[in-house]
Amino acid sequence: MTLPDWYAVSLHPAPPPTPLLDWLSDEGSLTARLDAAGNADFAVEVLHQGREPARPDEVLALGLQCEELVWVREVLLHTAGEARVFARSIAPLAALERSTLELQELGTRSLGELLFGKPEISRGSIEISLYPTSWLPSQVSPEAQLNSCWARRSLFCDGEFRLLVCEVFLPGWPPA
Repeated sequence: MTLPDWYAVSLHPAPPPTPLLDWLSDEGSLTARLDAAGNADFAVEVLHQGREPARPDEVLALGLQCEELVWVREVLLHTAGEARVFARSIAPLAALERSTLELQELGTRSLGELLFGKPEISRGSIEISLYPTSWLPSQVSPEAQLNSCWARRSLFCDGEFRLLVCEVFLPGWPPA
């Protein structure tokens, strides 16, 4: 499988159209923005949470060993009555164990709510790419499984703690 090419937003050779590019490049909380754009019905659906090997692109982004075990959380973010974003967040296990963040206890709480509520956590630059459809979970719409979806990712840090968050915008979103 070919790995996606992740680019800084301003350096992508063929960026998506403006409404989507605006969402991809927004440095604020995606949770807050989705909530504001929906019908006050924002919800998090947890698909998977646990330990698994990091994917090759994650290994590169976090400087890990090949297929190192990491903590993974995969969710669908719902608003305006539908799943709008698939999110995959990963953290090295050693960093997670030393962190004061209770990521494993989030349940259906938004990760963004936690990250943006802690001023000591910094966000690295946003990178964008087309996301491989084979990496999407079976719970996303058949339309997303057939079409390429744009994604963004960034690294959140607090000292030694590192968390890579990837957000995939599903078809039909964002609003114009």
